[in-house]
Amino acid sequence: MQWNAALIFFSGIVGLFALDAAPAAAQCPTLPYSFTNGQVTDATQVMADYEALRTCLNTGEFVEAPSPTRQFSGPGGGVITMQNPSAATDYNFNLPATAGNPGDLLTSGGGGTNPEAWTSLGSDMQLSSNVLSLGPTTVTAGSYSLSNITVDSKGRLTAASNGPSTGTSGHTLPFLDGGNTWSGTQIFGPVVGAVTTKSGTSYTLAAIDCGTTILFTSNSAITLTTLNSLPAGCAVAVEQGGSGQVTVNAGVGATQHSAHSFTKTYEQYAILGLFVDGNVGGSAANVIITGDGA
Repeated sequence: MQWNAALIFFSGIVGLFALDAAPAAAQCPTLPYSFTNGQVTDATQVMADYEALRTCLNTGEFVEAPSPTRQFSGPGGGVITMQNPSAATDYNFNLPATAGNPGDLLTSGGGGTNPEAWTSLGSDMQLSSNVLSLGPTTVTAGSYSLSNITVDSKGRLTAASNGPSTGTSGHTLPFLDGGNTWSGTQIFGPVVGAVTTKSGTSYTLAAIDCGTTILFTSNSAITLTTLNSLPAGCAVAVEQGGSGQVTVNAGVGATQHSAHSFTKTYEQYAILGLFVDGNVGGSAANVIITGDGA
C-alpha cells in the first residue's frame, strides 16, 4: 500500500515537532526512512517512522539539551528565567514528591538521587500575611522594672517579670533603702553622714541613729540612753552644741565601757563617739565610749 496523503499529514507532524523542539531540545534518533514533500511512499515505512517517534517520546529519549537558562511563561504574560551561570560541576536538583506547607523552606537533599526537602521553621519563625517574622513567646510585650528574666540556650527570652518594689529590704540587688549583705571587697565613694539636731533634754538611741551625728543644743543637762538592741558595728557621734552636758546612760540590758571612764561630754563643742562592738542574742548591746569626754 502506498500513502500519499498520509505521508503529507505525517510529514507535517514531524515538521511541526522539529520546528518546536529544535531550538532548545535534543533530537530523537534518526528516523528509519526519509521522505520529501509529495513523495509517494509505502505505509510500512510511514508506520516505521511513526513508531520510532512514539518510542522516542514514550521512553524519554527526547530530552532538552543542557542550557544555562530556562524560561517559563504564564497566563499573566510574564516570563520567568531560571539560570545557573556559575556552576563548575554537574549536580542534580530533585524536587520533593509533595508540596510543602505555607512558610516551609526548600532545603537541599545533597544531590545524587536524594530529593530536596520541605523544612518547617518550627516555633522560632512564623509566616503571617506573607511576612516571615519571629515566632511569639509567652512573654508579654512591655516595659519591666528591675526585671527578672529567663533566657534559654538559644538566647530567647522565655520569661520576664518585674523585680521587687523599692522601700523594702532583702533585695537581690543592693538598695539604699534597706539592709544588704555584701560579700567580697567593696569600694565606695565619699560618704556624708546625716546630722540630727535634738533640742530636748533626754533621748534614747535607736538603730536609725547608727552612722549619724546627733547634735544636742539644750543649755540644760541632757540624758542620752543607749538601747540594748543596737546592732554590732553601730557607730553614733554625739555633740554637745549648747552649754548642757550630755550624759550617756546604759539602757536596760545594755552595757557601756570607756578607757578613760567617760560618761558625758566635756563641755560645749565636745564630741563623744559611741560604738557597739557586740550584741549577744541581739538584746545585750555593748557600747564603747570614746572622744572628748568627762
